[in-house]
Parts: sequence; C-alpha cells; structure tokens
Amino acid sequence: IIIDLEKENLIERVKNKKKFGMKLTETGFEILQDIYNLLKICMEKSRIKPMLFKGKIVTGMGEGAYYMSLEGYKKQFQNKLGYEPFPGTLNVKIEDKNYLNSRKDLINYPSIFIDGFKNSDRTFGWVRCYPATISQETKLCRDMTQSQTTDISSDVHVLLLERTHHNNNLIEVIGPLNLKESSNLKNGDTIVVMIKESVRIT
Repeated sequence: IIIDLEKENLIERVKNKKKFGMKLTETGFEILQDIYNLLKICMEKSRIKPMLFKGKIVTGMGEGAYYMSLEGYKKQFQNKLGYEPFPGTLNVKIEDKNYLNSRKDLINYPSIFIDGFKNSDRTFGWVRCYPATISQETKLCRDMTQSQTTDISSDVHVLLLERTHHNNNLIEVIGPLNLKESSNLKNGDTIVVMIKESVRIT
C-alpha cells in the first residue's frame, strides 16, 4: 500500500539518519483535506436530522426516583440542564421497528453529558441527555419527519444511561415537573418524543 501511495505521489519517503520516515505530499494533503471536508459535512447533516420516537406510556421499575434524588446527578442536572428534575422518569415503550432502529442510533446524536461518580457504596455510570419535546400524536406521516400533534411539553430531556435494566425498546424522559400529572397523561397513552435539532455538546 505504501509503495502504491508513493507511486501516486501521495506520500514521500524522508531519510532521518539511518531510518526512513514518510510524509504527505502536497497532492496527498489536498486529497486528505477533501475526504475530511466530505466526512465533516456528512456528520453534521446526520446530527441535525430530526429524530422521532412514538410509543406508549408504561410503568417503570421505580428506579428513576432513586437515581434522580442522588446528589451526584442532581447537581449536574441543575448546572447543565438548567433545572432539577422531578424525582422520577416518564417511561415510553417503543413497538414500531423504525423507531427501535432510531433508538439504537441515539448514542451517535449530540448530547449533554452527565459524568458518572462514586459514593461510599457503589459506582454510578454516565448519563447522556437529549433536549426533547413531547406531543400527543394524532397522525404521523410516513417519512416520520412531520406529524399532526398537540404539544405537551417542550422542556424535557431523553436519557441514555450507561447502566440500565431496560432494553432498547424503552425511552426514559425527565423534566422539572411530574410529566404525567402536569400533562394529564396516563399509562397506555401514545405520545411522540422528538429530539431537538440544536444540541450543545458537553
């Protein structure tokens, strides 16, 4: 491969005492710059693509209230999200395969990072937070980029946890209020969760 690159005038050998090194030629650098620019454009476009999830509200395991009450998380939520979350999560179960595939890709989307920490008893993992909105769906278009919905809350965050007992078909949502009570939601209701396009990475 190195010989082929040299023949194409993309790299050149440089003698350093008794050893040889390699460096990019001007042509090689220009080609590498083109590749970099192309990858940058592709990644930026993929990051701003709207991400939607549709599912039904279900009862969780009760873990959310415990984790939301831990000081190691509460302080970071306040500093990075701008609020102290209600001690509990809104659990949304995803059944449609298209949304399940998006759920797997969520880790590649820009997020607000909450560091893991240790206390005297155990170690707690990191949390990725994604600013989102919640709507009650009336009709969703085939391309999943537009929907006829009634907005419920625009100040919430979807969580992606390093350690969880849930599988990929469940999404956990937090907010400053009890989302079920403040939005008049109940188990079995179908909602649409949309990750906001503009996210700062921390």
